[in-house]
Amino acid sequence: MPWQVRPLAEISARARGAFREYLPGTDTGLANNVVTVITKVKAALAYEYELRLAWLSKQLFIRSATGQWLVMHCADIGIYRKPAAAAAGVIMGTGLPDTVYAAGIRFVAGNQVYTSTLPATSDGDGVIFISVKADAKGAATNRDADAVLSLADPALWPGLSGSWTVDEDGLGGGADVEDDESLRARGLQRKQNPPRGGALTDYERIARSVPGVLKAWAFRRPDAPGFIAVLFLFAGRTNLIPLTADVEAVQAAIDAERLIRVDDSVAVAPVAKAIDVEIGGLTNDTADVRAAVEAAIQAMYLAKCRPGIVADTFTVSRSWISEAISGVTGETRHRLMLPAADIVLTNGEFPVNGSFDYVA
Repeated sequence: MPWQVRPLAEISARARGAFREYLPGTDTGLANNVVTVITKVKAALAYEYELRLAWLSKQLFIRSATGQWLVMHCADIGIYRKPAAAAAGVIMGTGLPDTVYAAGIRFVAGNQVYTSTLPATSDGDGVIFISVKADAKGAATNRDADAVLSLADPALWPGLSGSWTVDEDGLGGGADVEDDESLRARGLQRKQNPPRGGALTDYERIARSVPGVLKAWAFRRPDAPGFIAVLFLFAGRTNLIPLTADVEAVQAAIDAERLIRVDDSVAVAPVAKAIDVEIGGLTNDTADVRAAVEAAIQAMYLAKCRPGIVADTFTVSRSWISEAISGVTGETRHRLMLPAADIVLTNGEFPVNGSFDYVA
């Protein structure tokens, strides 16, 4: 039971009662009586102590701890705050035919700089694939497939093209420093699910330890012995669906743990399942309310849903969507027209916002 802070009036009443009990003849009801002043001061001090004790009681548990207390609780069970990470991947361009280019070539995209990490050799037509990594760290260093980078120092590399294209896997793995709520969730998951040498929760813990991973789910398929898949969401991606480079980062983390079972290619990106929503009779139908409705539904998907697979499907309740709309500030009434029924997720699907239509 959490520490209960007594109201100041209750503490003051207890102090006045103690004076009457132990100092007969005193009267704490007189405004100008010194005893009245003393009881008020003691009550205020006691109230401050109780507030402090309430705060300290919260720091006893991962569920309610804050700041460094949370960090220390998690460290005790081997869970540490994920640092910021830099994006990495492969880009494609042209150079001189059959030429070896050393590592250290710089490229730019926006305000981000990327540096080649390995030597690369062009083919007979001059086409060359170069592995790069961002100099900075954070989700802002990620780049989608087909994004364009520019050669930073063309005077140093006259044979290289000025424009480069990110390959189909994207530049992934970039992530910001983990926030407290993500750390708390991982700490609770680890405390509630101790390592068991290859249990599904072990795979989820490993995936969630990768910078940028928000949630992870490990599955076995009842109709496929030996089947295991780890589906996860990644911060900063469109609809939180990871790119191939993000999948590779999670797979590398799983490989590094060397669990008992065969772990090859178990990390999988979910398939975005767009859910179209039609709302009728929305009160206070403004652009801000509409934006809040769409954000609330997307947040609900993240909070309540998981991917579904064959033989282990997941049902998105139509009522959850209506509930999310009802919780938006400014909304007092609506009719949910679409979806007309619950949505069943399978084949790795995860729900995301589709089209929104608002009717009278």
